[in-house]
Amino acid sequence: MSLILTILIFSAFSCVSLADESFPKVISQAVGPKCGSKPQGVTLKTKAELSKFLNLPIDEAITKIKQLLKVNEINFANHMILVIQGGECKSGGFKVVFEKGETKGNSLQVLWKLQAPAAGAFVIQALTYPSLVLLVENFKGEITFKQIIDVKK
Repeated sequence: MSLILTILIFSAFSCVSLADESFPKVISQAVGPKCGSKPQGVTLKTKAELSKFLNLPIDEAITKIKQLLKVNEINFANHMILVIQGGECKSGGFKVVFEKGETKGNSLQVLWKLQAPAAGAFVIQALTYPSLVLLVENFKGEITFKQIIDVKK
């Protein structure tokens, strides 16, 4: 009986360990700046891409993203930035939530959801554009983003 239990526990931890190693480590995350009106994901692998995305000179873009993510350094040789944009929402209170990442061979799929405000919550009655910024370890393959729960906006 204890042998079977030991095998089951070892198998469970082995699966978890393999799953954790396959997705690049998330170093930091923060609520992002106002973004586009359509849900999408953006991968930023260089200082130039970050500068273009934020529409700022490179030095200002680096300073802004380090402050946002509350990190001292970003090394694009080892890191990349993922921006998940929730699109246009009819009110405040919506939030982009990173669920998990899945790797298959040389591709990485980032799974996320748009969380609606709680029923009856007091929220601003204005269009909002929720987003999330993730600083993760670099991934060399193809990166795609998939919204796993579609919430009415």
